[in-house]
Amino acid sequence: MAQNKDQNLNLPNYLACFNTKLFFFFLLLQQFMDYTFLKELIALAEQYEQQPGRQPHVHDFACWLLSGIVPTPYQPDDRIGTQHLQYNEADEKIETTIARMVIYMYRYARMYTRQALEGSILQTADEFGYLATLLSFEHLSKTDLITKNIHEKPTGMEIIKRLLRYEVIDQLDDPNDKRGKLVRINDKGRGVLFSVFGKMGRVSDLVGGELTPPEKEHLVYLLRKLDRFHYQIFTTNKEAALQSIVQ
Repeated sequence: MAQNKDQNLNLPNYLACFNTKLFFFFLLLQQFMDYTFLKELIALAEQYEQQPGRQPHVHDFACWLLSGIVPTPYQPDDRIGTQHLQYNEADEKIETTIARMVIYMYRYARMYTRQALEGSILQTADEFGYLATLLSFEHLSKTDLITKNIHEKPTGMEIIKRLLRYEVIDQLDDPNDKRGKLVRINDKGRGVLFSVFGKMGRVSDLVGGELTPPEKEHLVYLLRKLDRFHYQIFTTNKEAALQSIVQ
């Protein structure tokens, strides 16, 4: 009994000694560890969380990290000459290269789509896009359909007229707007759409080229970021943005 009492009395001293040894162990261990990487990672995480309107997520953080630190390798482009280099105003900025590449990709996709739609009543990627959009909704106003496909109203109205002429969509009165009309895909339209889905899927595969799955994820992240920026301009501040270009 007396022995147990002595052990209990010595327990605090034992724990204090143990904690002291543990402290010096970690202090010694720290001398052999380099926390530089961890500190840099924490600093990057803080920058990421400070981005406006961002909901922190590991996958999004990885994409953001790649977009900020992966260098773009230079590849000579024989479509661009050198004579323009004598003029400062004609020097190509990286933003110009981005715009040019986006235009090229659109033209490639348009060419592949034209081949995929050969033999179909649909003639253009725009007609396919409008019909595919209507497949996702019970109905849409003409204005909403045009806006979702990023078109000016005159262009969008021409596409809708062609789809009505093909009899792949129906037009009905808008109960909330006596002057407005709603459009919806009909059974014929669904049949036409489903008949070309296979070929259009192969077009999508071709557009993806030789990118690896992680590269595709990275590209989608960047394109969505650009789209958010431009879609806000298109839907809320288009005139002001266009005026800033011509000034």
